[in-house]
Amino acid sequence: MTKIILSICIFAVSLGAMAQGQARVLCGNEFLPNIMEQHFPGYKNAVNASFERAKAHRNLTAAGADTTIYTIPVIFHIVWNAPAENLDDSIIMSELQVINEDYRRHNADSVNTISYFDSVAGDARIQFVIHDIRRVQTTATFGISLSGLPDSLIKQTANGGDDAIDPDHFLNIWIVNIQSSFFGQLLGYSYPPDSLNNWPTGSIAPYKGWDGVVIDYRCIGRNNPNPLVFSGQTLVIKGRTGTHEIGHYLGLRHIWGDGSTFGPNDCLQSDGIDDTPFANTQSNFDCATTRNTCTQIEPYYGADAPDMVQNYMDYSSESCMNLFTKGQVALMRGSLADQRQQIVSGYSTGIASVKAETTVSIYPNPTTGVVYVPFAESRNPYSSIEVYNMLGETIGTMPIETAGAVKLDLSNMPNGIYTLDIVKNGQHYAKRAVVSK
Repeated sequence: MTKIILSICIFAVSLGAMAQGQARVLCGNEFLPNIMEQHFPGYKNAVNASFERAKAHRNLTAAGADTTIYTIPVIFHIVWNAPAENLDDSIIMSELQVINEDYRRHNADSVNTISYFDSVAGDARIQFVIHDIRRVQTTATFGISLSGLPDSLIKQTANGGDDAIDPDHFLNIWIVNIQSSFFGQLLGYSYPPDSLNNWPTGSIAPYKGWDGVVIDYRCIGRNNPNPLVFSGQTLVIKGRTGTHEIGHYLGLRHIWGDGSTFGPNDCLQSDGIDDTPFANTQSNFDCATTRNTCTQIEPYYGADAPDMVQNYMDYSSESCMNLFTKGQVALMRGSLADQRQQIVSGYSTGIASVKAETTVSIYPNPTTGVVYVPFAESRNPYSSIEVYNMLGETIGTMPIETAGAVKLDLSNMPNGIYTLDIVKNGQHYAKRAVVSK
């Protein structure tokens, strides 16, 4: 069957919510099956069959048996039209910090996991590093329609987007302005790896160059100045659309099993993971931790478990999400050990391409260790320089008191890319320094 997309997350307005003027969160899987059936006859049967396979799926790598920390190199493609869409490097670094915290369970709000599920929360032992940030200005616009998704525009340079870079070895993330439509507001989407039993046949990207993740520019980072407002409601954004979509990219499905169009799924649809309880629909971008939409006895828990609304693969508020389960961790790590094995094999932090910034400058770059940050305005000096590694962790801060050239010594740091957050007169300027010894 022709390959199609399944993991599409949309902030939309249902007919009932429209009448009340209230926005709610929906996922494209709730209405796209009917559309996909028109374009790809047999699609819905494949989806239903996959649910049965997913319920029977037990071949997961035992969580905790492998302590390897997998490192995934990321290439961010910022495909922008209006200046606000051309996100500053500091916002990208914030997103990197979010996904690194979430995939190592180092997120500060992990303490908020309700006691019922605290024991099943898992550290995925997956970390992310930036290989490159690419910026492409475009005149194209991107939106979802009955004819499909805008992959050919976003992911092809010839059509105004930016070509993927070696998707076998890098996670490509495209950041764009996704236009709202009659479907609602698309937050992001991604393609799962091939041949996973808990996904329908043909779910992977139609073309190798389309493999990866797409996220709306307003959903990136915790420090994004661009609000996402839809139907009068401003969404809470904490960078977790990235956490969610990368989960799909590594093989996870929505915890409610992707039910029927605009309605419940009869509490029989499974995501193929034993320790995520059944739910009959997704959360409504809220944090109702006492919700229990399916009342059957859960085999894993031996009880009627509540909905796991704090899971990253639900669609609750981003301030509510705080865990992956050990079963989800096992599936993602199994994916990295098999279908996506190339992406974590042999990555080295060498010199990546670095885009020039004219606002501030640093030299030499690349460097063997010492970097100078020049400035001349004694009346308008830099106030500080903060240095981050590729995991988004702060490795040093230097206050600036006088005009001149500031010397930063990175000679003790390993080879790689470091971000300098240069604060000048209250404004942040991000520069990337490449250390190559």
